[in-house]
Amino acid sequence: MVQKKNPERALFDYRELEDYLLTYPSVADVAVLPDLAVGEVVRAYVVPVPGVFDPERLKAFFMKKLKSRNITGFIEYRESLPRSNTGKLYIRRLLKAVAEEK
Repeated sequence: MVQKKNPERALFDYRELEDYLLTYPSVADVAVLPDLAVGEVVRAYVVPVPGVFDPERLKAFFMKKLKSRNITGFIEYRESLPRSNTGKLYIRRLLKAVAEEK
C-alpha cells in the first residue's frame, strides 16, 4: 500500500521539530526545512546561543526526535536567520544564502 504525502501534515511536522529544538537551552532560533536535494530528509538551521554550546549534545537531542518520526536530518549552524519585522522566516532568502555558500 502506497501512502500519499500530505503537505499539511509535513508542515506540521516541521513546526513540531522547530518547537522541539527551541526547548533546548542553547538554541536561540531555528528553522527546519525539507532537504529537497536528498528527499525524505530534514535540515535544521540553528542559531546557537552565544557562550556555552555543545553541538554533539544538540545533535543527539535532535536525532532522538527524528528517530521517533522515522526520518533523517542534519543540523547546520547559522549566525542568524532572515526574518521579517514580525518574525516571519524568509525561506527563499535562507535557501539562497545556503546555496551561495556551497
